[in-house]
Amino acid sequence: MTALTLAASCSLSVPALAQSHVVTAQQRAQAQQVAARGVPVAQLSANAPARYTVQRGDTLWAISGMYLRQPWRWPQLWGMNMDTVRNPHLIYPGQVLQLYVADGYATLGVAQGQVGTIRLSPSVRSEPLAAAALPTVRRDLIAPFLVRPVIKDMDALDNLPDVVASVDDRLILGNGDLVYGRGTDVVPLAARDGAPRDLAIFRKPKPLKDPATDEVLGYEGEYVGKARIVRDEFFEEVPGHGGAVTEEYRPATLEILDVASEVRLGDRLDLLTEDTDYTNFVPRLPPPDTRGTVISIYADQSVNNAASGQVVAINLGKVDGLESGHVLQILRAGRLVRDREGGPNARIRLPDEPNGVLLVFRVFDRVSYGLIMDSHDPVSVGDKLATPL
Repeated sequence: MTALTLAASCSLSVPALAQSHVVTAQQRAQAQQVAARGVPVAQLSANAPARYTVQRGDTLWAISGMYLRQPWRWPQLWGMNMDTVRNPHLIYPGQVLQLYVADGYATLGVAQGQVGTIRLSPSVRSEPLAAAALPTVRRDLIAPFLVRPVIKDMDALDNLPDVVASVDDRLILGNGDLVYGRGTDVVPLAARDGAPRDLAIFRKPKPLKDPATDEVLGYEGEYVGKARIVRDEFFEEVPGHGGAVTEEYRPATLEILDVASEVRLGDRLDLLTEDTDYTNFVPRLPPPDTRGTVISIYADQSVNNAASGQVVAINLGKVDGLESGHVLQILRAGRLVRDREGGPNARIRLPDEPNGVLLVFRVFDRVSYGLIMDSHDPVSVGDKLATPL
């Protein structure tokens, strides 16, 4: 089992439900509570602009942070403009957002004449309307991690294909090279009848351990690239002794695509899946009193620190109620300092301090991956995580 980012200038009217995005009942209820009068001005960012024109490259997270002190409270920002932007994902480049303040409350809406309208600059590019909507976070930061596998147990490795040889007998391979792969009953290397043709290539998995119990929560395989089946594996009849005919196995031929590092003989293969829609989650709080720990900087055993824009693994997953879009506060462990009143060797530990937030984007049973957002200091393996206050 495996569990392992029109041509000429014009205006387009945007249907209210042009995209099918998930908005949970909790998010809708929260939005409805504030939709009537907005949110307290005290919750606004000190530099919230009165008017803002949405730009290409903006994200929902960035715009939320522009208006609110706590960017993960996006449902509140959505509630503020509920009448004009009915879905938080239906915000597009060219729209003008207008901030209104009255009686200690603030509301945000699309400026008059801008409701549901996209203004496109002159170009010769054509793209689906849905593709123009703002994503939650920058795709380039998390897209590579959406397809990178995690092996849930070592027994699963025996049921996955491997790279057995290269066409030209080389040991180190890259983009465009052809290799031979041996399939298994679980993942046959045969693309006929509409079966998937693309596979992930990954290397020796490392255990992800809970720092408190030392229990192995899963195995993380280092992603090294993609491969595409160009010829299925098959059996070929060959003549044997005495005129008998036997069947001999022939491995599949695969082309290596989009390598992150060199491919080697013995690397494993698995079906390439992207089961997270990075545009489809809204930043929101996890269940109250959620507590966890950073257990790994992704795919690098020699690095113990990470910064904003990097990905880490944490010891929380579906069994803990975690979902894509949940936001966790990162806490830097309090230092041990001398206790001047407790004797020469006495020490006292300072409180843990907030150090940015983590946006969860991929969730497995007991392990999840998150993108570090807005950290002040380096994030370390062992740092604590908690539901933001």
